[in-house]
Amino acid sequence: MAEIKLVDQTIRDAQQSLWGFRMPTDMILPIAGVMDKVGYRAMGVVGGRGTVVAVRYLHENIFERFRLLSQAMPNTPLRTSYMAHSAFGFDLEPIAAIELWIRRCVANGIKSFWVCDYQNMMDRLSYLTKVAKEEGAHVVIALMFTLSPVHTDELWAKKVRMIMEMGGADAIQLEDTAGVLTPERTRTLLPAIQREIGNIPFEFHEHCTMGLAPMSYVEAMQLGTTVLHTAVAPLANSSSLPSAENTIKNARYLGHTAEIDEAALKTVSDYFRSEAQKRGMEMGEPVEYNISHYYHQVPGGMMGTLKNQLAEVGEADKLEQVLEEVARVRVELGCPVMATPYSQIVAAQAFINVTTGKRYEIVSEEVVKYALGYYGEPDGPVDQNVKEKILGSSRAKQFRGNKPPEITVDDLRKLEPGLSDDEILLKIANPEGEFKDKLKVLFGQS
Repeated sequence: MAEIKLVDQTIRDAQQSLWGFRMPTDMILPIAGVMDKVGYRAMGVVGGRGTVVAVRYLHENIFERFRLLSQAMPNTPLRTSYMAHSAFGFDLEPIAAIELWIRRCVANGIKSFWVCDYQNMMDRLSYLTKVAKEEGAHVVIALMFTLSPVHTDELWAKKVRMIMEMGGADAIQLEDTAGVLTPERTRTLLPAIQREIGNIPFEFHEHCTMGLAPMSYVEAMQLGTTVLHTAVAPLANSSSLPSAENTIKNARYLGHTAEIDEAALKTVSDYFRSEAQKRGMEMGEPVEYNISHYYHQVPGGMMGTLKNQLAEVGEADKLEQVLEEVARVRVELGCPVMATPYSQIVAAQAFINVTTGKRYEIVSEEVVKYALGYYGEPDGPVDQNVKEKILGSSRAKQFRGNKPPEITVDDLRKLEPGLSDDEILLKIANPEGEFKDKLKVLFGQS
């Protein structure tokens, strides 16, 4: 039987799902040496959105975190992320900013990237993959799963073929942020993907939002998947991922091996449980099956954001109404994948529609850009009546035929001479004052 390998998401996706990226470096560093002994294939660390939170709320330099962790964990490759459309935000950003992010991440200790993309921007995806490979990094390209009539097994197979034809991928990852992939669908989808990737490693990453992920992992192992993404028990479950502990037990029950130092794993798990209790931070727990989630497919991390936004405008009782509207807006926009940036685009428009009481009378900037093709061609057709409303808005006139110019890394460096490349990126993650004004002009936003 096969050896099952784990990619750890404790300090990346797990803490994003449960804590909104609020895990500081001083919580990670004391246990990093023990985490290095567990035997993980790779360890996820925060990407661009996590950098924004680290700068704004934790007042940390994420590159310093990367350097410290890479020194403390020499045996475990650190893996961060990039997207073809942006480095730090939900809006389209010049490719130069993403290129600089990739190069500086590697310079600060990153060995691997997973690419959160949907094969709708293949030119940019190809260019950035080449940049990462030039830097000697390992590149894992993700298929971001979603349920819709559009997203058949055949469509996912087509997306894999596009990646394979592009070249440069060291592995393919199936990621289900909404946790809606059932064990039954796993049995048909994984073989469809595996037929296309040949000998390239395949990784599986599913959230527990519906309570289905541990069962889907069992199906995946029975279908030959050997790389699974997990978190230590205190930060597993809820809207996070399956626990490493339970995944290992299931793997061994199926007859597989797992070369994991379980004493080290227990120490890590105990440490994060203790830290969560001391700092008053939520721990994960199994969730009840909620069929409404199939319709809106809002990722777990976004659910808290929606609750906070509704509370801020005094309409906390409208959460279910907003979720129902999310489901409608998503279908009207062609069933985009409910992961960054599309999940934010859909949810923000649903929020506006509900809180104003008038559907699409106010249209967000991102929805306009989506309808104009700034994010590539949608997988499904946009409802024609809705598209006419969007493109008839005053914002659409502003952005029609006015995509941001492509700029160079040297252009970024000229924004504020004397800054290091790391400082430039941290400024882009949280622009302010004169730098923000220069940035808007350079990006064609002013």
